[in-house]
Amino acid sequence: MNVGEAAHIYGANPGSARYDAGMLPAQRSSITNAIWLCGNCHKLVDDDSSRYPAGLLFEWQREHEKHIGLQVGKASAHLRNRYEKRHLQKFGEISYAAERLILEKEPYWEYLLTAQVMRDEVQPYLRRAHALRRGLYIKQCTRVPKKGSFYWISDRSSEIGNLVRALAALATDELATAWGAPGVPGDDELIVETARLFSELCKSAIEIEENIRFSRLDSEFERVQNLFIGVTVGLLEHVERIPNFLLETISAKPTSGQFELLLKIELPEGWAEEVSEAIEQARQRIIASGEID
Repeated sequence: MNVGEAAHIYGANPGSARYDAGMLPAQRSSITNAIWLCGNCHKLVDDDSSRYPAGLLFEWQREHEKHIGLQVGKASAHLRNRYEKRHLQKFGEISYAAERLILEKEPYWEYLLTAQVMRDEVQPYLRRAHALRRGLYIKQCTRVPKKGSFYWISDRSSEIGNLVRALAALATDELATAWGAPGVPGDDELIVETARLFSELCKSAIEIEENIRFSRLDSEFERVQNLFIGVTVGLLEHVERIPNFLLETISAKPTSGQFELLLKIELPEGWAEEVSEAIEQARQRIIASGEID
């Protein structure tokens, strides 16, 4: 008699135990989000999700699989467990869900793993960008000398250009390489590494934005500085679209076809012209004052 019940680790519907609103249907329905429980334990863990968080259920799942494996085939299961433990060490700290995807390699695992790690790694920076926009934290201001202001503007412009180029390269080249050619398994280490590079890009965008917001320039450059505010953190919205696109595409369980995500990175209309005008205006005011030739 089968008394087991298939249970979700992260809840399937709003209001259910351990429900994560940030997950998409493809993640909730994935086998990596499932655990087999008896009816009593199923009710127990769902009635008190604070006492039985998702991480604990993943640990139950891992330990039970290890135990059963040793009972069924002791030698092979022991070797398998050693391999999995050593393989996971290569990735450092990753989420339980990412671990399951790496070990089980279920259908679409390359794209699910990319989406999972990107979300895990990028979310903290998205929250920080939100806090920065709302003025929820400050940093010590750095005074920029008037003679160095033009260099400051040039440096910020170069940084923005470098961010855009890095995002384009990661999205169009590095992900495709990590996933492998059609019909060829992807490289799980390269996938995690590439997903983390998106996180590094987001970190850099935040740091540049902080530099822009918490620098003190003379009044002649105030208009230029204001035009730069918000430009770099706007790139984070494009990064966030990538895992969402992957999960939405996989939700339909496609068997073939070509799927395209267009990341169109644009500055506000007339932004470049307005920046050039503001820089020239600042230059003329400084020349008129006689402070700089």
